[in-house]
Amino acid sequence: MIYVDRDPNDPYQGWGWVEVTTEDAKRFGIPTGYPYTYLISRSNPINLPNNGNLPYRGKVGAKKFTLNLDGELVTIRAQKSLTIPAICAWIKTWASPTAKLVTPGNRTHSLDGEKLSHQTHFVYFILNEDSHAIKIGRATNLAKRMRSLQTASPAELKLLKSIQVDGAKAAQALEQSLHRQFSDIRLTGEWFKAEADLLQYISQL
Repeated sequence: MIYVDRDPNDPYQGWGWVEVTTEDAKRFGIPTGYPYTYLISRSNPINLPNNGNLPYRGKVGAKKFTLNLDGELVTIRAQKSLTIPAICAWIKTWASPTAKLVTPGNRTHSLDGEKLSHQTHFVYFILNEDSHAIKIGRATNLAKRMRSLQTASPAELKLLKSIQVDGAKAAQALEQSLHRQFSDIRLTGEWFKAEADLLQYISQL
């Protein structure tokens, strides 16, 4: 759990919390200390919300966001009362400015808060290490698709990379283009051999 500013320009607005996995915190270098505004406010907590105390996580529900970092996805759970600008302001302190935030309503925002599209679509590359095969598919809810595929597969599946596109037509066109490009290594349906050309393509995304 990480505490973030409700308004980075005004410590007297207090703080909220977000949650990421320990693995993602290490992988992307996400800072886990206290906000600077919290540290400096300790000298005069009288006018702060809750007397300057940090919010308690308890059993309160959270909103689930997905952060797209150039194809790498990070799941963020945030306190329900935190605004999108507050979450974006925190992300901007450690992530690439080209990152995109997908809201629980599946709307995409830039880190400047600009709404980019009504519904997010992904073209994904999922590896089955047992069969050394890669699935090239598309989805609007990538986490849900991963869970569905994993439930149906006895082998462990790994998301290698995803491409975020605007609109279903763009996702379908890209998926079909990739299927044609790698048709000579197609196994069946959306599954392709994990050969050098395909792996190199994915690594360069």
